[in-house]
Amino acid sequence: MSVRAKQAVAIAVGLVIAAVMMWLGVWQMSSYEESTRDVSAERAAEPATPLADAVSADGEVQDVYGKRVTFTGEYLPEYEVTVGESAPWRVLTAMRLEDGRHIAVVRGALDPASVEDGIPAPPPGVHDVEAIFLAPDLPGDGGGTEVADMRTVRIQELAQEWPSPLIGGYVTLHGSDSEAQGLAEAELVLPAAEGSPTHRGYALQWWVFATGGIAFGLYTAHQLGKDEKKRLAKTPAD
Repeated sequence: MSVRAKQAVAIAVGLVIAAVMMWLGVWQMSSYEESTRDVSAERAAEPATPLADAVSADGEVQDVYGKRVTFTGEYLPEYEVTVGESAPWRVLTAMRLEDGRHIAVVRGALDPASVEDGIPAPPPGVHDVEAIFLAPDLPGDGGGTEVADMRTVRIQELAQEWPSPLIGGYVTLHGSDSEAQGLAEAELVLPAAEGSPTHRGYALQWWVFATGGIAFGLYTAHQLGKDEKKRLAKTPAD
């Protein structure tokens, strides 16, 4: 076999090894992402926690973001905004809790085209609520052509106009509860979870190996070329 053929084989082997390692890295990262989704789903499926126990009097929130909470309160329809950068908008209404604190509640979603008909009013009276507790949203990216009252749920901004004290987070009602209030189900974006760091570490490891595979193939081909040059240099000319 000629030197060039050997070099081609060495590079091909390195590329094959790299392709396998890249595939393993992608598979491992998929496992990491899946574990992240599992963690978020598991948190949302845990037994509900009383909100009064999860948020201290000074406003400190325990590890309940992305989990179900329960509380009792009364809607304040005069404190209501729509949220979103594009359809459908979320309907965010203040609720006064039994202990005098307040929380922002995403009652559901609606199409901006139907706003002319008015947003369905929240049910009067005191209600027992079970919903997913979420941290304030990140600032919007400025996209969308029909912007609601707010681009994202920003508790700090609401606190300037809504009654206080206002809990540092908001809840999103279950789809059936939204439908009962004449609204569509609001999209529930669970917080990003850490998942298993083992999967992520293995993914990075496989990609490093892939780089090594390519480097090995190129190095071997280079060495074969050097060895051939040395052999020719030692061979007497005819």
